[in-house]
Amino acid sequence: MNHAAYISEIFSSIQGEGPHTGEKMTFVRFAGCSLGCRYCDTPGGICSRGSFTIEEPPGSARFDVRPNPTGAAALCDILASFDDDTVAVTGGEPLEQSEFLAEWLPSVFHSRRVLLETNGVHAEALGLVAPSVHIISMDIKLPSSSGVGPLWKEHGAFLEKAASSGKEIYVKIVVTSRTTDRDIGEAIRLVSNTNRFIPVVIQPASPTPAFHMPASRDRIDSIVRLFGAWLPDVRVMPQMHKEWGIL
Repeated sequence: MNHAAYISEIFSSIQGEGPHTGEKMTFVRFAGCSLGCRYCDTPGGICSRGSFTIEEPPGSARFDVRPNPTGAAALCDILASFDDDTVAVTGGEPLEQSEFLAEWLPSVFHSRRVLLETNGVHAEALGLVAPSVHIISMDIKLPSSSGVGPLWKEHGAFLEKAASSGKEIYVKIVVTSRTTDRDIGEAIRLVSNTNRFIPVVIQPASPTPAFHMPASRDRIDSIVRLFGAWLPDVRVMPQMHKEWGIL
């Protein structure tokens, strides 16, 4: 069956989050996300729209407009003009369109590295997509930070599925001035119960027009100490593309 997907934007840039920060990638941002975190920095990716934008030529910061939805063959044709070795599948929440991903990603998997960025709650959908993904970037949404949830059961099922896939995986956790020690403890327990060696990236929330609740330096230090007491690979990494002023 041929599926079609709603896209938000496609562009070439430098990865600004997680362990692969600094690597050049083609970003395919899927539209639609059912969570609505208070610190979301891609509100344009939350809703599905009648069109999406493509950076043409790649790296130019000039954009063309195409109609939504788009099919797998059409998306492959679009990506033919992008020469980055890695495709970052992001959102919104791409796994909310998992049937399309399961159809499209096998055509990408053998020629490029595929990095999936996900909110980490759709374990069943991950099962459909994981065979055609190289890297899984999983968020753990702390209720005190995100304003949604709690989603511990969903995160636990997802992390187990991701860890059993044999793919490279890391966990990303956004922290704000509202982040509680209780939520930190739950996140530590969740990772420890699955595989304590999974890298954990603590990401201080970036300000947006609708959100500004930054965690203080002292608070970030205390959060890192809490995670570090139980997990061996914990890093603090802000959204570097915001620091660099790039897409």
